[in-house]
Amino acid sequence: MKTDAELSQSILERKGCPLHYWTGGVESRPLIVFTHGACVDHHSFHLSVPVVAERYRVMTWDVRGHGLSQPMGEDFALPLAMEDLLAILDAVGCEKAVFVGHSNGAYIAQELAFRHPERVQALVIADGTCITWNHGALEMYLLRSSAAIMALMPFETLKKAGLKAFSSKQEVQDYTYRAFSQIPRREFIKIWDGVVKGVHAEPDYHIAQPLLLMHGDDDRTGDIRRIAPLWAEREPNCTYRVIPNARHFAILDNPDFFNLILMEFLARWVPVDTANN
Repeated sequence: MKTDAELSQSILERKGCPLHYWTGGVESRPLIVFTHGACVDHHSFHLSVPVVAERYRVMTWDVRGHGLSQPMGEDFALPLAMEDLLAILDAVGCEKAVFVGHSNGAYIAQELAFRHPERVQALVIADGTCITWNHGALEMYLLRSSAAIMALMPFETLKKAGLKAFSSKQEVQDYTYRAFSQIPRREFIKIWDGVVKGVHAEPDYHIAQPLLLMHGDDDRTGDIRRIAPLWAEREPNCTYRVIPNARHFAILDNPDFFNLILMEFLARWVPVDTANN
């Protein structure tokens, strides 16, 4: 299987941040873009990118303020992260791609589909809630107050608080902690504030592109597991799968299942003889 060393690394300087991204796979085929969640980095998909790269062109990146894409520059916001991603797509000469997002990476992908549907061939959402759902006034108040509450917590406590909810696997917990530790406390609060402010209710909106919606069977993060089946019913072209033996980091808890369903979805909706660049 391919490693980061077998992908080509590039840097795009944009609004005060050196955006690091990696490309590889079959150059002439459609591009599959992987976007990680909050407080981790592109290594989140290290068990999936090599599988997809055998049949498709692939790209993965460190979102602004994460991993190697530091300093953050302008404060993190979902629309800004979406614009960063579009800038990278333009840099690699890609007009339309498939976007695979985990957690906050799924929010960035949704924002892109909402604002620029012409750039999206298909969407894959792993362990992410719907950012255009009407979550209710009380729920939104609590969500938007969470950054201020987190700012009061000791940083080590904050970094360790959700590790067991993320995964039952020690190696996944260890990776999450290491990746989180690359981010200064002040920058983390900015990231989280930008994430929660990115939720916007759009009751009449539907995702027009093919959508693969997945989450771990034991993902207890936020309202992901509760909303997912209702969200799947709302979307006209959605495939919904629950990943067994997995928590919030389902892509690493059960990568074989995730990769199997992902490749089946891509085979159905993204023929390898068509490229969008």
